[in-house]
Amino acid sequence: MKKILVLFTIISLFYSCSEEEIEDDYYHGKVSYYKNNAFKENICALNFIDDYYFKLWVYNDKNELREELIVEGFDIKAIGVEQDSIVSKYYTLLYDGDVLQSTYRLDPAVRNYFIIDNYNESTGDISGRFQLTMSLYRWNDYETEPEFDTIHFTQGQFETRINYLD
Repeated sequence: MKKILVLFTIISLFYSCSEEEIEDDYYHGKVSYYKNNAFKENICALNFIDDYYFKLWVYNDKNELREELIVEGFDIKAIGVEQDSIVSKYYTLLYDGDVLQSTYRLDPAVRNYFIIDNYNESTGDISGRFQLTMSLYRWNDYETEPEFDTIHFTQGQFETRINYLD
């Protein structure tokens, strides 16, 4: 009888700690854009630690991170303003998402912008648009060649909520 009780307790603990029940306060929004004329939809977030930064993630079918776009240096209260003094980086990743394949940097010779269209200060809900051209900076994968030397993100639109992180 004691063995059954111990087994029942272990099974109960296992199910009470399942991943589905863990609450995550980290909000992921939606982003759509064209990447070199191919339409894409992914998840994004707008975070605040010491400053605001926008992140876009692309995962493969095994839920491994494959691409990451980061935009910084914008003013969230500049509603409707085409902000062009932004800093942006784009990465591609290998294996389970922890090996850097490539690094791209913002091409300053091209019109790049990040626009906040709506911002609700009380809820943190925010939406906007972007257009970015990224140029290959470094290719770290010696077994393959880069698919693109230049990546154009056009007609980008996002809706998310600001995550205030510690």
